[in-house]
Amino acid sequence: YHIAVSEPSLGVPQFVSVGYVDGNLISRYDSETGRVVPRADWMAANLDQQYWDRNTQIGQNNQQVYRVWLETLRGRYNQSGGAHTLQYMVGCDLLEDGSTRGYSQHAYDRKDFIAFDMDTMTFTAADAGAQITKRKWEEDGTVAERRKHYLQNTCIEWLKKHVSYGRAVLERKERPTVRVSGEEGNGFLTLHCRAYGFYPEPITVSWLKDGEVRDQETERGGIVPNSDGTYYTRASIEAKPGEKD
Repeated sequence: YHIAVSEPSLGVPQFVSVGYVDGNLISRYDSETGRVVPRADWMAANLDQQYWDRNTQIGQNNQQVYRVWLETLRGRYNQSGGAHTLQYMVGCDLLEDGSTRGYSQHAYDRKDFIAFDMDTMTFTAADAGAQITKRKWEEDGTVAERRKHYLQNTCIEWLKKHVSYGRAVLERKERPTVRVSGEEGNGFLTLHCRAYGFYPEPITVSWLKDGEVRDQETERGGIVPNSDGTYYTRASIEAKPGEKD
């Protein structure tokens, strides 16, 4: 993931790039330090200094590219000032059946800007401003080829290496700690079920009444990461006070 901002401030660098494997932060680059650093012990243990130096150079190059691109987009959209952001998300998945898939998309000011479809080798522009970028990339002819090669080959090769390095962490299983609480108001009892500290991410939390799952009446929160690499989620349901048992 890359993000560039037009108005950096204390604690908000002009450019940040982070890498993840299965939701685990593995590396970080930002314009304040100017270096790529490992953020997972198993990355630091398995990759030499040459790897980090090479990726630092890539990070520094991307920082300059995104600074110029952000200025270009501000001019394209007639924005003389104010805070603006340019984001890029790129990655690949290795599925259980051995097949792969990849994604590559940009956002400007937190709205979709342009996306690449690896299967059709085409770009989808979200607005007139993005159409200009789409035309340039299509006229170039090599952008789609390079992006597809990265997603199908380079990304998958490194994904396999990272998974082999971090297998003990990535394939671990941690059971959730579950807490149930309730609060009364407006004649109803709202029950909350919170699940903490589980890994991997996929989980189903359901409320049951008389042995039946009550999914339609359940309000679910998203599954969000904790700082220790585990996950948290919640599920709430309304009941009449007399039903609390």
